[in-house]
Amino acid sequence: MANNNKAINLSITVDDGSRRVPIMNTDGEEIGVFRFHPTDLGIIERYNRLAEKFDAITEPLNALHIEEGQEIDLTNPQLVTVLGEAEERLNVAVNELFGSEDAAEAFFGKMHPFSPVNGEFYATQVLQRVGAFIGDQFDTETKEMSKRAKKYMK
Repeated sequence: MANNNKAINLSITVDDGSRRVPIMNTDGEEIGVFRFHPTDLGIIERYNRLAEKFDAITEPLNALHIEEGQEIDLTNPQLVTVLGEAEERLNVAVNELFGSEDAAEAFFGKMHPFSPVNGEFYATQVLQRVGAFIGDQFDTETKEMSKRAKKYMK
């Protein structure tokens, strides 16, 4: 009996437009990496939903009277629990935004999202930068698509 050990390739490779995007700190050091689909038509809607949910995600912190820029007492067990719950809700929302299981880890793996940075939560700065990045990338992709469409319409 012949041994048929031929590997069968049961996969299809397509260009989904995704890009590997490094996350850099202000010193130019890479602090994370995520995958981004600049042509994903749903990402703007998902970003807007995340922005709308941000207050609800951070709302439990208000009950503890924690405000952006305030020093945080990590010896308070109630505070640690509430921070953990808020962090988990934010991680779920960020992963949902990018359709990934590890996007939040890329952004917040080295720094807690509710750490104070320049008087605001680190997560606030991240989400502002992400929003600007999404807008820039989407504009670039739609301009390219428009150029191609004009080329074929001539």
